[in-house]
Amino acid sequence: MLDYGKRKNMAKENIYEFTLKKKIKKQVETKRKGKDGEEETVLSNRTVSVPVKFFVKKPTRRMADEAEVFYSIQLSKAIKMGIVTKAMLIKKYADNGGALSEDESKLLLKSLKNLNDLENEYKLCSVKKTKESKERSEELELEIVVLKRELQELESSLQSVYQHTADSKAEKEVLLWYAIQLARFSEEEKEEKVFFKGMDFEEQLEDLYEKYEDEESFESEATSNICRVVGYWFYNQSAEKKDIEAFIEQDGQ
Repeated sequence: MLDYGKRKNMAKENIYEFTLKKKIKKQVETKRKGKDGEEETVLSNRTVSVPVKFFVKKPTRRMADEAEVFYSIQLSKAIKMGIVTKAMLIKKYADNGGALSEDESKLLLKSLKNLNDLENEYKLCSVKKTKESKERSEELELEIVVLKRELQELESSLQSVYQHTADSKAEKEVLLWYAIQLARFSEEEKEEKVFFKGMDFEEQLEDLYEKYEDEESFESEATSNICRVVGYWFYNQSAEKKDIEAFIEQDGQ
């Protein structure tokens, strides 16, 4: 289940940006006096640090809709693999007892059903192009945000269990999808480029893992920062850049 928070404000601006230093071999010109006393230019290879800017872009509405489809596909795959969903797990606890009381389990099941109904209605409204459907979509976005916050409070005691559900697996895949889609970089004030390269998601995901695992490269730190920013934004879409900055600093300690 994805967070629809303030999707109507999504634009091409950045969620967050940061700069890292990249070490490169570069020919550097130096001036010196030759044997004849005349000044001459000498080229020498030196290792220098150059700034590389990284950007986590804000997703467009269309991209957010694509993420919804991607999530549904990943959830379906996980269920076919035999991984239980949150709803199945909650029902099991409600029937057999567990971390939640019977009333809490019933409330959680009801909230999950309501969220599913709201999301389905939102998808139908998004297809229609009328003024009424647009207004209803905006109302649904707010209702979904409020309900998801209530669910997060209810689910907090079961996070260690939920991380093995189909929903959690699909959500992790969506976070990686967003990281790949939103990450850009620019060297020496040049045009922004896609950071994770590949012809499709699988190739881009492989590139992400390779960059992250290459601890000797500055790209590993960049990938880590990008994934942390996307993760924080995903669950706190109303957060401002200063909030993300504080999170990155605290998380890196």
